[in-house]
Amino acid sequence: MHPNERTARVWLACLVTAPALYFLLGKNFDWALSTYDLNRLATLAVSLVFMAVAALSVKLFNMRQALVQDQKLVDERDKLIESRASALAYQVLMLGMIVVGFVLPFSATRWEIIDTSFFAIVLAEIVHSAMIVRAYRNGIHV
Repeated sequence: MHPNERTARVWLACLVTAPALYFLLGKNFDWALSTYDLNRLATLAVSLVFMAVAALSVKLFNMRQALVQDQKLVDERDKLIESRASALAYQVLMLGMIVVGFVLPFSATRWEIIDTSFFAIVLAEIVHSAMIVRAYRNGIHV
């Protein structure tokens, strides 16, 4: 398995599990903090830290494997796959931010805006990772 595909697969798993737990259990989880806002921020922070630790550990593993096998981490095909996946993910992210910036300020509470922003970012990253996995599995056609 290519290191970038491994990274994309682990990141995709993190993007499905951590935000799902945040969106499903985050509103009802009580950290015994003084306010509702602090509880929500703590729940959001836990999911973000979990995602960061998973991403960094896979990145370090890939770098160590590349040093042992004396390989470059990125070649031309990897750059092409990354640029195509990033282009599609950017479009998804912009659509989500348009909804957050132009529609929600007139009708939503601050936590609905924060949650929708977080969901748009997660959805764009899911699209990005899924496109990378798909490109490495099926090949990329120029």
